[in-house]
Amino acid sequence: MRKTLLLAAAAFAATATPALANPTLHGFCSLGDTCTDNGTNTPTDVNPPVFGFASSPGGATGDLWIDILVPSNLVAPSSFTITGALSGTANLFSSTPWTSGQLDAYLGLSASPTNPIGAYLPGTQTYDASATGYFVYTANLGNTTLIGTSGVGGAGQDSYLLQLGQPLAAGSYIVGFLDTDSRSWGATANSGAILETHDPLPEPATWAMMLMGFGATGVAMRRTRRKNAMLAQLA
Repeated sequence: MRKTLLLAAAAFAATATPALANPTLHGFCSLGDTCTDNGTNTPTDVNPPVFGFASSPGGATGDLWIDILVPSNLVAPSSFTITGALSGTANLFSSTPWTSGQLDAYLGLSASPTNPIGAYLPGTQTYDASATGYFVYTANLGNTTLIGTSGVGGAGQDSYLLQLGQPLAAGSYIVGFLDTDSRSWGATANSGAILETHDPLPEPATWAMMLMGFGATGVAMRRTRRKNAMLAQLA
């Protein structure tokens, strides 16, 4: 009987389907704003960013999580809205910033490839030298099948795009995780993370205040010049 069980177990092991490797995710932008993986990151100067994630191997399916990394020396926003091919809200994961180790461990996951903070912080410090870590915002956008990397740059890729509803500080990143079976998580390649390279434009109200300030400064300078001219004439 024992021999029979051992033989049955061996036969099952021989025919069992091997576990699939976690997909590797890569960020991309619209065809009109190509933000190509440059080996260090995937930069975009569009703010708020428009972006998507592809998978290698292509056609990977699972729950897509978007994670937004904001330099922790800035005031933490309340949340970020995401619209487009999928939609959701990215909320602050923890009031304690991510400052060391790997992002998956900080989030309580086990993912591949790994995302060490050293892969991101130097890029951020190019724009914000005092940054030491990130506030992390997460959003589950639900079950989806990602486009393959071979499809990026071709017709139809823009139908996979997402748009952030709020601008990001320069030096912020967007990464993705794909939950394929509640145990295995595919993560963004370190070089494929979306890096925001453009500072946010001032809001219209801020522009108005700045223009008023410039105007008041101009008036004050003209008055000073006139006063100095009058004093020169009296001297």
